[in-house]
Amino acid sequence: MENIIEIFKEYQKVPNVPFLTKFTSKFIKHYLDKNNINYKETPYHIIVNISPKNNDKNPRKILFMAHLDHPGIVFKDSQEGIFMGLNEPKDLSELINKNPIPIIVYDPNGNFLGKAYVTKFDNDSKQKVKIKSDFFIPKNSFGHLDVPRFSQDDKKIYAYNADDGIMVAIMLNLILERPRTKYDIYFVFNKHEEVYQVSSWNLAKKNRLKIMTDDIVVNLECLKIDPVNPDKYPPANYENGPVLQLTNKGCLFGYKNKGKNRAEMLVKKISDENNLEIQVGIISDSCDSRPFSEFGITPNICTITIPNKYKHDGADDGDVRSEEIYKKDIECVVELLEKVISSDPVDPVFFDTKGESLSEKVKQNDDITDKKLMKYKKRINERLDIAYRNIVKRGYFYPEKPFDYASDFILKIISYIKYLSNKIR
Repeated sequence: MENIIEIFKEYQKVPNVPFLTKFTSKFIKHYLDKNNINYKETPYHIIVNISPKNNDKNPRKILFMAHLDHPGIVFKDSQEGIFMGLNEPKDLSELINKNPIPIIVYDPNGNFLGKAYVTKFDNDSKQKVKIKSDFFIPKNSFGHLDVPRFSQDDKKIYAYNADDGIMVAIMLNLILERPRTKYDIYFVFNKHEEVYQVSSWNLAKKNRLKIMTDDIVVNLECLKIDPVNPDKYPPANYENGPVLQLTNKGCLFGYKNKGKNRAEMLVKKISDENNLEIQVGIISDSCDSRPFSEFGITPNICTITIPNKYKHDGADDGDVRSEEIYKKDIECVVELLEKVISSDPVDPVFFDTKGESLSEKVKQNDDITDKKLMKYKKRINERLDIAYRNIVKRGYFYPEKPFDYASDFILKIISYIKYLSNKIR
């Protein structure tokens, strides 16, 4: 636990914003290199594979994911930028337009420039901001809300980036422990989640890890807990432990695949056997499990979520402050993941036809999945997959070279043609 908190505390110092993840990536790679752990890096992911030391030629895979980006502002110049990664922040827009709020600003190399103020924020799809500063801000500089970086008391940790910094720290620490396992485990750090799950969409669409129907996907998150239809489904809350999350808004995980959700069953069984306080959650926040559900890769998908009432530093609700999480939830998730990794891939839970699966019950008369919304989100993802392609590869948002301008323009045109053609199908 101490190692995790120390990693997490150091992570709070790392400059971070969507599409500029070279600093968080460098943080992860430093630990991996220092401990001689092999990894593969792409513009979208950092991937660590731990294979079982047995003779099974086709071991069951488990994919664990956490994400490296956090909402923030990318600057076009000293007066204008875009606030990326927020979720329809109407309240924040109203707050800023009445009372400017402070932000911490860094240049493109991560050097601290000073404190500026957001004076106007458009609550629309573009989410443009107006800036007031008394210093020059180069293009592709970036900034984040001016909230305390890290503190703790007996029960809670308060931090600038618990979403998804705590799960990054937990997953990194698991890798450093070099766990023994009978699974073929992939630990994936997704670089771009806050911008419509661009990285996990790329991973799932290409099925780059060759996940099969019987394999397991476990996403790790630190989200708000907004129950869906609590009169019908188990209501989760912020006080009673981590959430075994089975849904996003309008999406039952694995909804395209028949049968039980073995990821759900395995996590539930382990938590019951070890008296771990886990809530089963039908909640509406968004995460990287949706793309894997969209492509129908496996029914065995869940997200393990540490409740985070002030996710995005409260910005989505206009209540700017540090994020807060319980220490007991961290301890619970760590033990749970260690037990999952050390569990037996031929455990009867994978073959028991009588075992309970809430996901399977929902599938029988699915009142969670909104197929119209899923088709809309798929169109958005297909468009962004094209429009952001060069931005992801170059590692900065605003074009700086002639090739950047030309490439961004061409890809944007192609992306909208793709969007419109998908819409009329």
